Amino acid sequence: MPYTTNPFLPKVRRLAVNDVRLGRLTQAQVARKYGVTRSAICKWLKRASSDHREFIHTLPSKPKSHPNELNKDIIVQIIKMRKKIKRCAPIIHAHLVKKGVNVSLSSVGRVLKRYGLTRNKKRAKWSTKVPRPLSDRPGALIQADTIHVVKRDYSRYYIYTVLDTFTRLGYAEYQKRPTQKNSISVVKKANSYFGFPFKVIQTDNGIEFGQRFAMRLKEKEILVRHSRVRKPNDNAHIERFNRTLQEECFSGRMPNEKTILRQLKKYINYYNQERLHLSLNCMTPRQFVSKVLN
Repeated sequence: MPYTTNPFLPKVRRLAVNDVRLGRLTQAQVARKYGVTRSAICKWLKRASSDHREFIHTLPSKPKSHPNELNKDIIVQIIKMRKKIKRCAPIIHAHLVKKGVNVSLSSVGRVLKRYGLTRNKKRAKWSTKVPRPLSDRPGALIQADTIHVVKRDYSRYYIYTVLDTFTRLGYAEYQKRPTQKNSISVVKKANSYFGFPFKVIQTDNGIEFGQRFAMRLKEKEILVRHSRVRKPNDNAHIERFNRTLQEECFSGRMPNEKTILRQLKKYINYYNQERLHLSLNCMTPRQFVSKVLN
């Protein structure tokens, strides 16, 4: 019978064997009943244990041998060489070739990997270990992000967004490229526009919010922390602000790059000074800031 992954087959084998052992049916009758050959029934009888309740599990399909498999002596030499010189596969391969061992580089790499003698390469990721602060005052926790706008010719431009999670003050700016220099400039402009100091800025792990961005802001006594990878809910406030911007400012359409500067400036003034927020007891962000700071 061909190899199968049917999870119910081990139980079927046990039932077939029990039919023969208990004298209910002959091997030929059992083979017809379960739709298999008589040789399969014979093999199941040999594999079955004395316990009538034990299933006969499917054997793995992995071959026991291969005509082109490596000689065991060569495998031993590879492992010994690795433990002796503690070098990578190309170096070990070069040493073995000098000794007259006929083995390929790929085979050396596979042996090292199979026996756990390689180290997985991990990309060095720079991150700031800044605890998430409590958003209990203006500037305590700022969130920043970028909206990627793809044009018809597949080129892109970007909209930087900044939001204070306590007062809901928002800021947006158009940029042609998402660089750390532009990110620093946008945060400085947003800080000046909001009118109160920033303490902590939380961003995603984009290249525009890297080490240089954090170091330059640290000079201004602003700490930078990054959200967890593939966890957009960590930046839920700015993600909702991005959606609001796209729905209300651009009406769900792709922004026109020629008029986007004027659109953003007009909408940000409306958002902060006229648009009522349910989370602020139906006040505008500017009204809420005035109430809190006075």
